[in-house]
Amino acid sequence: MRLLLLHADWVEFEPKLKALEDAEKIEEGRRRIEEVLVVYTTVEEKDNLDTVRQAKMDIIDVMNKVAAKRVLIYPWAHLSSKLAPPKKALKLVKELEKELRAAGIEVYRAPFGWYKAFAISVKGHPLAELSREI
Repeated sequence: MRLLLLHADWVEFEPKLKALEDAEKIEEGRRRIEEVLVVYTTVEEKDNLDTVRQAKMDIIDVMNKVAAKRVLIYPWAHLSSKLAPPKKALKLVKELEKELRAAGIEVYRAPFGWYKAFAISVKGHPLAELSREI
């Protein structure tokens, strides 16, 4: 699993086109989330539930360091060329969402399988832009 973590003042996204034939069903329209740790997430072939648990711990660690109020999991296949099959990737992204919620974190998730327009305002401090490979 590869993560790009951005501590943002705000992020906006809007699903535009299906990237996958079996993309998630969605509510149309633009979403805006403020004071958020945006976690661009790529699920790789080798990933499993242990990977998800480690990702959760890394995300919580970064949240604590930057004092982020909430998390947006943003499925983004562009961090790796060793992608998991879509059904497995969606399952693990949903599991990550579930694990973070169980830890008492306010979690949002961008829809899986869609091309999305997005805008983001990153805070611009030393920990505002991080990456992790799990």
